[in-house]
Amino acid sequence: MIWLLLLIAAGLIVLSIFFERKRRRKSNGEIEKEDPAALKEMYDSEGAGTKSADPKHSKNL
Repeated sequence: MIWLLLLIAAGLIVLSIFFERKRRRKSNGEIEKEDPAALKEMYDSEGAGTKSADPKHSKNL
C-alpha cells in the first residue's frame, strides 16, 4: 500500500517538472522565436532604440 503513495508522489513530481519546463520555455521566448514576424514586432516595440527615444527614459544632465 505504501508503494501506491510513493507512486502518486512521483507522478506529481514528474508533472510539476513538465509544466515548469514548459513555463520556462514560454517565458524565455523560445516559442516566439519560431515566428519571425512576432520577433520583429517585439524588437520594434521593446528594443533599446525605442526606449532611448522615449523622454521618460532619459535625463538632462
